[in-house]
Amino acid sequence: MPSSLPTIVAYPTLLAHEESISTHASNSIGAYDVMAWMSYLNSIDDVLDILNDGMHHTQGAGVVGGGKKKEQEHVAHTTTINAGGRTIRISSAMAPGITHTHDTFLREVRRVVQARIVVGERSVGLLPGSYKLWKSHLLFCTRLLEQQQQFTNNKLVKSNWSVREKLDKVDEAKEDQIKLKCNLHRIAPYLLSTTTATSSNNNGDNVKLNLYRYTQSAYERSLVRLHKFPLIWLHYAAFLAIYSPSRNPTEIRSIYDRALVALPASQHDRIWEDYLCWILGILPGGNGGGSGKNGKGGSGCGKDWKVISRRNQHKVKYGFETPLVGQWRKRGWGYNQLQLSNEYYTPTVPIETALRILRRHTLYEPTFREDLATLCITRYSRYGEAASLFLKLINNEGGGGQQFLSTNGTTRHNLWMRFADVCTLHPREAKVAGVDFDGIVRVVLRGQYVLGGGGGGGGGASSKNNGGLGFEVFDSTLVAFGSKDDEENSSNPTAEKSQAISHCLGEMEGTLWTRLAEYHIRSGDFELARSVYEEALDVISRVRDFSLVFDAYVKFEEGVIEALMELMEDGEGEARGGGAKKESLAADNDDLDILLGDSTLHQQQNNETNEGESASADVELAISRVEHLTSLRPLLLNRVLLRQNPHNVGEWLKRSQLYIDLNEATMAVKSLEESLRAVSSRKSVNGSPCTLVLTLVDILEKKQENLDGARKVLEQICAHSEYDFGDATEDLAQCHSTWVELELRQENWDTALKLARSAVSSKVGGKQLSSKAARGLSRSLRLWNLLFDLEESLGTIQTTKDAYDRALELKVATPSHCVNYATFLMDKAYFEESFAAYERGIGLFPFPHAGATLLWKAYLTNFLERYEGTKTSRVRELFDRCLTDCPPEESHEFYLLYGEYEETYGLTKRALGVYERMCNHVPSLEKYTAYRLYIAKAIQYLGVAAARPIYELAISALDDGPASRICLEYAKVETGLREVDRARTVLVYGAQLADPRRDQNYWKAWHEFEVSYGNEETFREMLRVKRSVQAAFSTVNYNAAEMGGGVPKVDTLSEKSALEMIAEREGVEVEKKVLIGGFGRGQKRKVEVADLGEVERRAARLRCATTVEPSASAGGDDEIEIDGNEEEEEQAPQPPPSSSSSVIGVSEKAIPVAVFGALTASGNIDT
Repeated sequence: MPSSLPTIVAYPTLLAHEESISTHASNSIGAYDVMAWMSYLNSIDDVLDILNDGMHHTQGAGVVGGGKKKEQEHVAHTTTINAGGRTIRISSAMAPGITHTHDTFLREVRRVVQARIVVGERSVGLLPGSYKLWKSHLLFCTRLLEQQQQFTNNKLVKSNWSVREKLDKVDEAKEDQIKLKCNLHRIAPYLLSTTTATSSNNNGDNVKLNLYRYTQSAYERSLVRLHKFPLIWLHYAAFLAIYSPSRNPTEIRSIYDRALVALPASQHDRIWEDYLCWILGILPGGNGGGSGKNGKGGSGCGKDWKVISRRNQHKVKYGFETPLVGQWRKRGWGYNQLQLSNEYYTPTVPIETALRILRRHTLYEPTFREDLATLCITRYSRYGEAASLFLKLINNEGGGGQQFLSTNGTTRHNLWMRFADVCTLHPREAKVAGVDFDGIVRVVLRGQYVLGGGGGGGGGASSKNNGGLGFEVFDSTLVAFGSKDDEENSSNPTAEKSQAISHCLGEMEGTLWTRLAEYHIRSGDFELARSVYEEALDVISRVRDFSLVFDAYVKFEEGVIEALMELMEDGEGEARGGGAKKESLAADNDDLDILLGDSTLHQQQNNETNEGESASADVELAISRVEHLTSLRPLLLNRVLLRQNPHNVGEWLKRSQLYIDLNEATMAVKSLEESLRAVSSRKSVNGSPCTLVLTLVDILEKKQENLDGARKVLEQICAHSEYDFGDATEDLAQCHSTWVELELRQENWDTALKLARSAVSSKVGGKQLSSKAARGLSRSLRLWNLLFDLEESLGTIQTTKDAYDRALELKVATPSHCVNYATFLMDKAYFEESFAAYERGIGLFPFPHAGATLLWKAYLTNFLERYEGTKTSRVRELFDRCLTDCPPEESHEFYLLYGEYEETYGLTKRALGVYERMCNHVPSLEKYTAYRLYIAKAIQYLGVAAARPIYELAISALDDGPASRICLEYAKVETGLREVDRARTVLVYGAQLADPRRDQNYWKAWHEFEVSYGNEETFREMLRVKRSVQAAFSTVNYNAAEMGGGVPKVDTLSEKSALEMIAEREGVEVEKKVLIGGFGRGQKRKVEVADLGEVERRAARLRCATTVEPSASAGGDDEIEIDGNEEEEEQAPQPPPSSSSSVIGVSEKAIPVAVFGALTASGNIDT
């Protein structure tokens, strides 16, 4: 204090604070006032700030303002500073008005710093429990040491630049190396020893070392009273980590340990965040990831960074970062510098020390176990410990009985994969750590966790069965298969267990098998690895897993071949290199032969030869092993599909075919026998189970020529019912028929017939079959057809009749069976029994059964062939019975047959009556054909005149379309009889049934008829009727399908629209003329002139044949003119005469002779 008091007295502001603290006023606590001390210390800090700023301006001139306000005033080469109420003028030399030179000013600054330290010590000495005073004092000391470090760094950098300039910039990376080394190891540059250090530098280092020790002592003294304040501990640890010259990690670790002991557990999270940052060298939060060199700083370090960065909770909770993190981030230390240098982080803490600290942290925070395992893999190369940690995470050990939940979002599947990767890549370390990877994986793949369940501590039944390895595979609760009421699943526990394993493992099953095999490969156990691959191919049930395992297996074998080839090449190279040596020793070998004999030398040569042959044999064996494995791939894949669904018949058949392709008929037989034990008829898919039996019998018979074996299989299936077909009677029937056909191929006729008879009787070897499928054999059409064929070929007439009669009694016979039975009897001349068989069949299958038509047709045909014209009454009775019940759709054949019989052997009247009945009974679509046939027969037997009432009946009975066609035929018949008027009447009647838009043939025929046989009036009448009919049909709509593909749809028209449409289609122009009663509107045709050419020629012939008076020819309003440009013209009649007694202005015209035809020649008509 004596040396600091003059300094304080020199500054009025500081003197005032000193006096206020020393005063013992009644209203003041004096030296025990914390706020007074804080104000005092802050004033000294302000003075120091002004003085430090003035140091940077001593090269120029200016004034730095007093107090907290800074002012600069330029006097020639003089700097004026006002600080703490004192004015200081600084110049390079002493002069009037100058208070300090540069050197004296620096000494003045040091004295103020010393005063600040003394005042701080006084304050904490009087108030040792004040957190504010200690914090201000400690931070000032730390900041003072940091300023000294910056000053040394700048000085060191300048010296490096001068050296680089002298060496012509040869060593440009020296400064970067110094900085990198400082940042990489977190060491202050002034702590590095250099060869160019001078005595002054050493003195400066001693000063800074003393300041470091003083600051460390201050921290220790503060913790005597403030050991419950975590921030003091954090600042202390950060101070040691940054400024400690010894760089002793034990010293820093002890500070963190003391803090954890002193502080309550609720504040340990603040300590651990800084502690982990110092241990790992990774700053929490936001620095990103990167990849290092040689794979060391790759995904592992990136994963480390992501793990630690999630623990930056101090800034979130308290609003600021911890002291160590803040200082490192300010200096650019930590993980960022590792990325810039592309080098893996070099820890300053020993690996074992770091691991022990991290293990302690897992006790405080159990979720950190996953991060510790990752660090053991990526940073510390402690793979055994990592495997042990992953296993504990999977087992949920040490988690307080709760299920492990990863804070990084890692799923249990990912944990399993990491655990497998570690154990696979480093099997020896895992074994040393006590991790039995082989046993663990086998327990999982066997599905023992399904029986015992996985628990948090590996307890329960699974722990006992698995040797304490009671782990789970996934987070979700394992599904217990068979918990539902399913008798079929409970009957097959092996399949149930396999399904449970596949369900719980999911896509991980194949990966675990490949990891286990790779584990043994890296351990050097190649044969054990092969056994693992073989076992995997025998148990996996997914195609994806099969592909993984098989590809890995093939790749392993190929690698073995490559290794053996390399060894052979190396051996050949050594042999070639030693050739010269062997030649030099050849002469010595001759002497050795004499001395030792030939046996010893030959034995050595034989050993060398055997080694070469052994190596080549190993290569050939490896190649043959790969070829064999590749050839078995279809079979192995087929086995996987069968494990998915053992009831897949198609896959079993495919498996047997694969063995046949490999010329392994015995294996094909074994696979089919296995399929019969595995496939359930109720669950079978992709085929029928009977195909397995048929294929097995076929292989035994044709491939192995083992008839006894084939008979034995069929006997077990058919006679002993060793395979349950369930309700599939047809499958069992097919097996029986196969047995019969086998005996037939071996020409054992009696045995085949016996087997067929016993099959339909549900008795084999005199034993009644009790299965449901066997009880239905008596109704199997397959077996009955086979029995009928054998009875007709090999049996007697009586046995054949018995077989058919029994089928009819059981009502299993079909119409074809009845026909065959009757045909068989007829061939054997049992005619009446044959007809009786028909009668029984008709009784079983009456109309409307589809088989009744077949039976009646065969019955009637055979009966007519047998008796021909005899037994007419019986024939008529049969036809009447048949036609009474026969549906109309199928009756026409029987009517035709009946009519033909009556025409041949009966009466014409009865025949025509049959045809008449047919016309009334057949469906509407067939009535037109029936009436035509009826008319043809009537004309044939009774003449044309007798057909007229039939025509009339047909016209009245048929629909419009067929009726119009019948009218045309009727008119043609009348025309042939020269009954033109009757024909015209028929055409007029039929015209109302024929729509001109659809039935154009009808109107064309009438047109030709009128042209040939009519006159102008009849032709006009035809046109008038056509128009009226067309108008009547104009309001009728037709579907496009009825009208034809190209006919548009016709809409409903009004009367006026219909008349306009008719005029347009007929080419007639409608003229408005005066209407006279009894006449229609006058119309004039515009088109179809060519069609009236014949009409004009006929009219010309009529004029020539008719005698006409001149006066009459000259006049006459009703004269008809036929013009070449017009088709027809109808003249409107003149108004009636004024007098009723006479007709005036009307000319007379003679009737043409041609109209009367043959009557004119006889002279009976007067023209």
